[in-house]
Amino acid sequence: MHGPKRIYQGKRFSTYFWILMMLCFGILLIYQVATLIQKYVSNPTVTKISSLTSENGMDFPMVTMCNFKPVKKSYIQRLNTSGDFSDQLLNYLMESLMDTKALYGNVDRAHLDVGDRALRAYQESHPNFTILGFFDEAGFNCSETMVVCMFGLRQFDCCRFIQSKMTNMGKCHSLDLRRGRDWMQKQIVAGVNGGLQIILDPHMEEQLDSSGDYIEPIPTNAFDIGFRYYVHAPDTIPYLVSEGISVSPGVSVYSAIFKKTYVLLPPENWGNCTDTWPPSFSTTLPYSLINCNSLCNARFFYERCGCSPFMYNIDYSFPMCTPYQSFRCIDQYARIQVNGSEYFNPQQCQECKVECNRLVYHVFNSYGHGLSREALGCLNRKNIKLTKAYMRSHFLTLNVFFRDMAHTEYRQVLTTSLTETLGEIGGTMGMFLGMSLITVTEISLFISKIGWIAISKRRRDYLYNKKKREQRCEKQEAIMARLSMICNDLQVTEQFLLVIKRTRGKQKHHKHLISQSQLATQIVRQEQA
Repeated sequence: MHGPKRIYQGKRFSTYFWILMMLCFGILLIYQVATLIQKYVSNPTVTKISSLTSENGMDFPMVTMCNFKPVKKSYIQRLNTSGDFSDQLLNYLMESLMDTKALYGNVDRAHLDVGDRALRAYQESHPNFTILGFFDEAGFNCSETMVVCMFGLRQFDCCRFIQSKMTNMGKCHSLDLRRGRDWMQKQIVAGVNGGLQIILDPHMEEQLDSSGDYIEPIPTNAFDIGFRYYVHAPDTIPYLVSEGISVSPGVSVYSAIFKKTYVLLPPENWGNCTDTWPPSFSTTLPYSLINCNSLCNARFFYERCGCSPFMYNIDYSFPMCTPYQSFRCIDQYARIQVNGSEYFNPQQCQECKVECNRLVYHVFNSYGHGLSREALGCLNRKNIKLTKAYMRSHFLTLNVFFRDMAHTEYRQVLTTSLTETLGEIGGTMGMFLGMSLITVTEISLFISKIGWIAISKRRRDYLYNKKKREQRCEKQEAIMARLSMICNDLQVTEQFLLVIKRTRGKQKHHKHLISQSQLATQIVRQEQA
């Protein structure tokens, strides 16, 4: 630390200049260090986006296909041979799978009351009748729906790898190619020829005809015929996590899919995600935010009304509410008023957090119309005993494929760490004041001692007495030094006198020798004369 030395050794203007510089640089140092610490404690993160290629191919997603008409006409006719299965009961059952918000906002209470009485009356005469069992038996089977399945232009039997699932559209069929052979599990080449192609038959002849004078509320699905399908990751609920694509008879749809993965940080690494269920949940479903919110709402309904609407009861762990039970439960416990209108207010489950790893498939669609003559001829050669007119007006084609052999990864990463923050603080100290950790230690020790003196009277007395002792010692040392100097001076004086005495003796002896020499010289001269 160079500034204090220059202040101490400086002269007038130089001292003032360095004091000003020390103050300015000290303020800048404090501001910068505070900024760095504030940045660190705010737990900053950023998202790193990477485009990753797959040399060994792309794992193919699941495809779930649902018929817009979940109930076969022939099944209803067979069920109603006794005449006790009314249109009111059928309409009431169709409302069982409706979205809860749509049910509460569009259906009349009196209509639900009539339907609920019809259901109870029918169950009294048919004790084994259940709503889910009805849709499972009334829906289309795989063999009735799947006409031709091909992957990479190679044909295979769809129904060997199909799983039936109950969704808000009734009985659906999920194709899981992970259970197939190796060449079926991955798409190796991008484009439509490397992906999945399915020809479906919606069986429009099995549509229910409207009968009677009873006007039922029309759900969204009633406007369409054909199929709605979902491209989604394995072990997920299709209608909750995926964008549905609709296709009508006589139409071919080309769905180019693009895969995106999201990798988030857990709380211990400054994130807000989790891969585990909250302690209050008990389920075998894989964790996700949507699953957690659904089961949270299902538990809300069950704890208050003893059942759960189908929309939330995704693991079937609670009894299923009838439409009338759902309506009454919402009316009592989950109703809000906005501008005079009543709405369903679902629970905001604070304990549910976003999952740490999420896989999403985005779909880009294009459409074509009708089957070509070559396609109709090919279907005839496959021993399909249907007329070309029927196939042209009924069949529809799904083409699902990866548009690229690459996917995008969104990874949440830390923007700083404790080591980086300490390094930046050290660099800042060196830049502004030329300080190091040694300097900081020295200054800290000095400040701590000053603080100790200010706080402790005992410490002040100790230092005062120590200072007095040091002053006495300094005086004694000064006196001893003076005496030593005096003694040295006396010794020098004695030595000087001795030298003078010796010098005088030598001078006398020299004079005596000279006088003797002169006398001898005179005697010699007299004798010669």
